[in-house]
Amino acid sequence: MKEYEYSFKVKSIEPYINYCKKNGYEEVCIVKQNRIVYENRNSNHIIARVTTEEKNGEKEILFDCKNIGEKNKSLNISNESLPMVVAKDNLEIINSILNVLEFYVAANNFRKRYIYKKGGVKFEIDDYTSPKMQVVAIEGDESEVESVYKEIQSFEQN
Repeated sequence: MKEYEYSFKVKSIEPYINYCKKNGYEEVCIVKQNRIVYENRNSNHIIARVTTEEKNGEKEILFDCKNIGEKNKSLNISNESLPMVVAKDNLEIINSILNVLEFYVAANNFRKRYIYKKGGVKFEIDDYTSPKMQVVAIEGDESEVESVYKEIQSFEQN
């Protein structure tokens, strides 16, 4: 499925959380994540991810892949697979498949993710503990995302 997304580092996530709250975005969830990102040795445009999520005291492991098609500064247009729920007993199989397909671990990130949604726009606001940084992503319907991105241009970005 096509993903149209702006993603950028920020000095503080607070203005973006406040924007969502003031503009009627629904808080979908707040989730702790450990995401291991795998890159393909033959194409740096193809990545795979194993994400362990914890929300409401429940843990879930998800596997997905992404083919990064177009990258222009903060804008990424990619094809992204649907996530697959992983059982602990088949995680070894997934790692074996990744190895055979020549993927290697490129990053091991820990973060708290705040997800807000309104209409065709979703905010993913990330407070990383490792590596230490804050990132905001706005994704969804192209025209709606463009409109929201223009609105928040005045916020301080790194």
